[in-house]
Parts: sequence; structure tokens; C-alpha cells
Amino acid sequence: MSARKMTLRALRGERHFRWRGGDVSRIEGITDAVIGMALALLIVSLGGDTAEDLKEAFAAIPALFVCFVLILMCWYYHFQFHRRFGLENLYTIFLNALLLFLILAYVFPLKFLFTNLFRGGGGNGGMDGRMLMTVYSTGVVCIFSIFALMHAHAYKHRALLELNTAECHITRTTIREHLIHVGIGVASITLALTWSVPASGLVYFLTGPLQAFNGIRSGRQLERLLANEPTL
Repeated sequence: MSARKMTLRALRGERHFRWRGGDVSRIEGITDAVIGMALALLIVSLGGDTAEDLKEAFAAIPALFVCFVLILMCWYYHFQFHRRFGLENLYTIFLNALLLFLILAYVFPLKFLFTNLFRGGGGNGGMDGRMLMTVYSTGVVCIFSIFALMHAHAYKHRALLELNTAECHITRTTIREHLIHVGIGVASITLALTWSVPASGLVYFLTGPLQAFNGIRSGRQLERLLANEPTL
């Protein structure tokens, strides 16, 4: 493949992955609507007529930003999956519906957690940190387990989808990416229930280094694959 064609593919999708999804499907349409609803729920409690209300709204912006980024990350993973594989079978629809339910169910715990973190942990409304971290991390485990299952399902049907060697490699890398999130969530739950609530939050800082290691290792392996099979 010429360098120009590879560049065009990267601009329109991914350099080493042929997108099999076509126009926006019904699955993607309802997902966009639900995620839009989730983003709206983040700000539904903001408002008021007084200067104090305005002050509270501005104080909540950092927490809202983090929540927005996390929900948008879920949207991107979903978008990427459907662009890459274009699957619309019953199993995919079931996992997609479960994913949407979890995103809506965890909007409030997500906002509650980061609002209290940015306020210094005070005013938690009677909910102790152990319960809060357990609830949040359970959501992380469930949501990213679904993403891992969706990609594992696509990988299972790699022959029917005509995935080439590079695409199979990228799919396996993506599964590991989601499983890293799952593993961090499980570690957080374990720490919260058995040892230290602060440690259950700090363990999420391992996400960056682990994902970087996974990405760098995968990138080097992909380069070797492309060197051996230049037509990919």
C-alpha cells in the first residue's frame, strides 16, 4: 500500500485497520442518544437564581470536565468498535444495551465521586468512601468487561470479517487495553474492601503506565508484522 493511501486511510479512519462499518446504524444512533442524555444528566442539577448558585456551578466545572471526558471515552470506544467491525447481530445488540444501561446507571455515582474529590472529600452526604469507591469501581469493571467481550466476539469471527494479520493484532491489543481497565477496577475494589480507601483511588494512576506499556509493546510488534508482510 502506498504512503499516500495509508495517510488517507488514517485521516478517514485508522492507518492499519479497514473500517467495515458503513453508515450510522440503529445501534449507534440509540447509543449517541443515550450518551447525550448521560451528558445532560451531568448538568441537570446545576442552576439557580443567586450568586451562590453561580459560584457552586463554577466550582463543579472540574468534576464535570472529568465526567465528560470519561463518558466521551466510552463513546469513542463504542464508535471505534462499530466502525472497525460493523457487527449488528443479537449478541452485539445485547452487549450494547447492557452497556447503555450501565452508562446511565453510573452517571450519578460518577458525578458524586468527582464532585466530592474536587471538594476535598467533604460533604459526602453520608456515603462513606469505601462504599463510593466500590460502587464506582464496580461500574468500571462492568463497562470495560463489556467492551472486552464485544471485541472478543469480533475476534472470534475474524475469518468471517476477513481481518488480516495486523487487524487481528490490533484487536488483541484493544482487548488487553480494556482488560487493563478491568484489572485496575478489581484492584480498587479489593483495596477498598480490605485495606485502604485512598489506595483504592490511587491505584487508578497505574492505568497510564500500563496502557502506555501495552501500546508501546503492541506498536513494536505491529512494526515487525508490517516489515514481514509489507502488503498489510
